[in-house]
Amino acid sequence: MNPSQDEQTQRNEAVLRALGAQTPPVAGTITPPYSLQPGEVWVPPTADYAQRNEEGVGRGRLAAWVLVDGALGFILALVLQFIALFAFLQIRNISGLDGIAGLQNDPVVTLVAAPTLGLGFAGLAALRIRVLRKLPWSWFGLHSRRIWSAIGLGTLAGFAFLLVNAGFSVLFRLLGSEPDQAEQIVGPFRTATPLQLGLLGLFIVLIGPFLEEVFFRGYALRAFSQRFGAIWGIVLSAALFSAPHALSITTGFIGLLVPIFAGGVILGIVYQRTGNLWSAVIAHCINNLLGFIGLLAALQQ
Repeated sequence: MNPSQDEQTQRNEAVLRALGAQTPPVAGTITPPYSLQPGEVWVPPTADYAQRNEEGVGRGRLAAWVLVDGALGFILALVLQFIALFAFLQIRNISGLDGIAGLQNDPVVTLVAAPTLGLGFAGLAALRIRVLRKLPWSWFGLHSRRIWSAIGLGTLAGFAFLLVNAGFSVLFRLLGSEPDQAEQIVGPFRTATPLQLGLLGLFIVLIGPFLEEVFFRGYALRAFSQRFGAIWGIVLSAALFSAPHALSITTGFIGLLVPIFAGGVILGIVYQRTGNLWSAVIAHCINNLLGFIGLLAALQQ
């Protein structure tokens, strides 16, 4: 006599447990496969479980929250800047409009305010994915899988980013659209100390790229890709990536935003190719390193 379906299911589960598999999750809960320990085996009971693991707990598709979180991240950045500026004024005992106006050329103010935008974006991404959706850090691509491939392709993507930037820089200079981003940064640091320049380099080359990649590739690109597909995920995240950079210039918007959009596409492609966020972080760091070297050269003039 053939066993009933329930009996067969129980036997199958017993075999899986004997092999080290996890107990299938209770309905309504999420146990992401990313959190499995080495050697553990887990077989999803339904076809839609993988999709639920991509979105985590909570209602609504993640893609619908990206722009909201971007706006909230920007607001958080403004709040952080206000707090940092207020603390700086209190420490320096500065008051009055003249004293505040004089801070425009103070490199310390720039150093204090510089990380706030990245912290705002990355903070909202972490809140959405880790706290509200209860997904692991590896959801962003922050893991060690395929790390050597990520390093190699990330390095190639970094040099591709540099070539794209150089090509567009020449083109838009000829067209008369030259952004003043470098001058906006150079101004306050003409009298900076070596320590201040070192801290600026740390932010531009390492901290800034990491924070930006967590939001724009780790969160935005993946959320858009899950909803609209890989190509639109890359395009939309690259467009979103270029928008905040317009805040750092007063002229040459097209000359800055087009290369950054193209660079965002490159970063998106290498992230999609490797599934490892460190590839995009490395590429971003390489591009910013050359930019920082150019900044140092400008300070010597």
